[in-house]
Amino acid sequence: MTKSYVGEIPQYNLKNLPELNPRTGIVQKVFRGTGVAVSYAELHPTMKPGPHSHPWEQIFILLKGRVTLHVDDQVFQMEAGSVVRIPPNAVHYSEPPRPEDGVALNLDIFTPLRPDFLELTKYQTDDFGTSVPRPLPA
Repeated sequence: MTKSYVGEIPQYNLKNLPELNPRTGIVQKVFRGTGVAVSYAELHPTMKPGPHSHPWEQIFILLKGRVTLHVDDQVFQMEAGSVVRIPPNAVHYSEPPRPEDGVALNLDIFTPLRPDFLELTKYQTDDFGTSVPRPLPA
């Protein structure tokens, strides 16, 4: 059988991925595919809110805990299982979880692949000849 990709398919485990601390109270691990980046993050009660925007679409999935998510002028009370699709360039941020709720876990999916995540995912040995980020449409 002829493979449609280059190389072997490795298996990874979140517990072994490099940890990033983009700001106080956030522990993040990043993984990438051809046209997508995935961020797994611990949101601690000590987290400092950081309103921001970027040109990538983002899907915010809360896996555990509770946080308040702000997207432009909308406010979402997020609990485990909540999902919000954030449009490109929308100003958004989450408030830290309350201390009594403990650490929240969230999964963010970004598309297209964020070029700034390439450096963060250099640990990945799989490429398949396809992991070059594409420019954003004008």
